[in-house]
Amino acid sequence: MGRLNQYLMKKAAVTIGGLIVFACCVLLLERLLRIFQVVTTSTNPASDTSQMIVNLLPYYLGIAVPLALLLGIIITVDRFSRSSELTAAFGSGISLFHMTKPFLFIGVFLAVLTLFIEGYMQPVGRYNYRKVEYSVKQQSFTAALREGTFTTVGNRTFFAGTDLPGAAIGPIFIYETVMEDGEETGTRLTTAGQGEIIVRETTMEPVLQLAEAQTHLITGSDTKLIDGDLQFESSSIAGAASVINYRIRGDDEREMTSRELFSNRKGQDSRFEVTPQVNNATLHLRIAKSILLLILPFIAVPFGLNYGRNPSSAGIAVGVVFLISLQKALEFGQSLGAAGKIPPWAGIWPIIIAVAIFAFWIFRKSAYKMGQPPLTSISHYMSHVQADIAKKFAALKSIGAQKS
Repeated sequence: MGRLNQYLMKKAAVTIGGLIVFACCVLLLERLLRIFQVVTTSTNPASDTSQMIVNLLPYYLGIAVPLALLLGIIITVDRFSRSSELTAAFGSGISLFHMTKPFLFIGVFLAVLTLFIEGYMQPVGRYNYRKVEYSVKQQSFTAALREGTFTTVGNRTFFAGTDLPGAAIGPIFIYETVMEDGEETGTRLTTAGQGEIIVRETTMEPVLQLAEAQTHLITGSDTKLIDGDLQFESSSIAGAASVINYRIRGDDEREMTSRELFSNRKGQDSRFEVTPQVNNATLHLRIAKSILLLILPFIAVPFGLNYGRNPSSAGIAVGVVFLISLQKALEFGQSLGAAGKIPPWAGIWPIIIAVAIFAFWIFRKSAYKMGQPPLTSISHYMSHVQADIAKKFAALKSIGAQKS
């Protein structure tokens, strides 16, 4: 690889890397608000928040990588053009295809990375995110008592006032169903003037410490009898409510790895309850997203070309609109294939073939035919539209001045 290609690759890699980080941060901001709402009742909010963010990153990387690749190449080529380095390279006999090679190498690397992200990291991360969210939402003593309302957790119903000073809560009421051998034998009522919630450092287990408490055991099926009446100065109730284990991974096709999707093409894998249409549509979409990254450099380079006295600045705007429209078209095609209205491949690959033909046409026009860059006409057209609008406003203004 020559020095020019090394220079272009370095510039593009820095720009693309920065755009990926920036896009992930922007996309995470909206989800952080939701995460903070979820972890408010957690006994270990810092750890749960970090786990949820880490598990979300693969999903946002899948969105950020194609956008960063397209915009990064457009920005790099645009700067290369505006600084007259592109003209100097053409004057030295270097072709546009030769200058596209470093961008294509980056595209190949990101395509392989996307196969791993979309095929393994995203499904596992999505499942782990849902699992952490589910476990955080499982009510514990901490969550139940801090709400200040009646809350049923397992076989207990809690209520606690929250107007006491400091860390204390109260008054406290606990209604508990007593079970023996799977059958209900009675109920236990516990009241306390105040209590305090602490979390054990070793197990992170919430413990409710009661003070000035009294408990009553009510037994009998037909006739309720108070079997015991116990008063105590202090007591502790340790352990969170029984938590139901989260379901196994694979209930959703988005939680299945690409290898699992491939093995379940005919819907014969008993581990998953996903129809073949949904399974195959998802598999085709994941492969298509990686192939798309090999095509984008041939579209981004013409979008970023600028030379002449009136350089165009429409590349970034057109690129963003193009990529968003393409993403929505692929999602729509996948939904049609998943619904069984068309074959799973028919909603994905015709779009990719159309994009490849467009990339071939626009790159060939830019590399082998003399003339202005492809987007220059768009900029000139928009300039003429703005000029016409300005003239019409000026004419209306002059007519209004004459009438007055």
